[in-house]
Amino acid sequence: MENPQTPGAFKSQPWVLFDTIASKSFLMGDSTADGLAIGSQIPSISSAGEITFFQSSGRTRATMPWYTNLDVAGQLAYGLQVWQIYLNIVFPTMPNRATTIQDLGNVGPAQGPIPTTIRLAEAILNFGVLSMNLGQENQAEWPLSRFGAGGGLALATGGSGSGPGNGGMALASNSIPATANVMKLPEPIEMGRTQNLSAKIKLAPEVFDLIGSIAAPGVGSKLGNYFMELPGPVIVNRAMMPFQVQLGFVGRRIKDTQYGQVVRG
Repeated sequence: MENPQTPGAFKSQPWVLFDTIASKSFLMGDSTADGLAIGSQIPSISSAGEITFFQSSGRTRATMPWYTNLDVAGQLAYGLQVWQIYLNIVFPTMPNRATTIQDLGNVGPAQGPIPTTIRLAEAILNFGVLSMNLGQENQAEWPLSRFGAGGGLALATGGSGSGPGNGGMALASNSIPATANVMKLPEPIEMGRTQNLSAKIKLAPEVFDLIGSIAAPGVGSKLGNYFMELPGPVIVNRAMMPFQVQLGFVGRRIKDTQYGQVVRG
């Protein structure tokens, strides 16, 4: 008779557990309606430079399935084995003419017209560390530069021309598939049902000034509306999509009974 504690005694199903921090403003400590992470009452980036996942009771699969598939904030509703971890930075594409400032005579390289969304992504990826607690102990204090995008939105430079502001738009395209572009763990992290779950991105103080705050705005400033021309001609403006940072765990959820079947006693 098989030991009920061995993995073979349980039924499993491929699963991706994810949570998304989204808002119109990524200014640090922005507690206005635009800066609060959707589904929570805390800023997307705290004044201490932290982005917190899986902790909002207002953002669950029942209330906001497009931002997360977590059933209960901070807690697993099923057993889970995590084999891979990914991070998606999903920012609206912006034109390369985000600024016309080139070189004001400062020592060092000229500052080209790089979109503010690219600078914000650089600050998060290059100066962020993922702190992760799956179960009852800390599993990671790892740099974000080691995590792949897991098949999320990528940006590529398009267009032509070599002068200031040329080079077209930052074009959206699908990145490398998840199987080739994630953090692959050497062995699975295993968590039982009702175990605690938390994850946090910690940013280095060196990027605080660039990202900015309400008092001193930077590249995390609120996104403006999107203007478009319709036949007529008529110019209309629509709300821009929010900034989004998504963290996901790829693996298997596990339980005693078979997934997709009604078990009769």
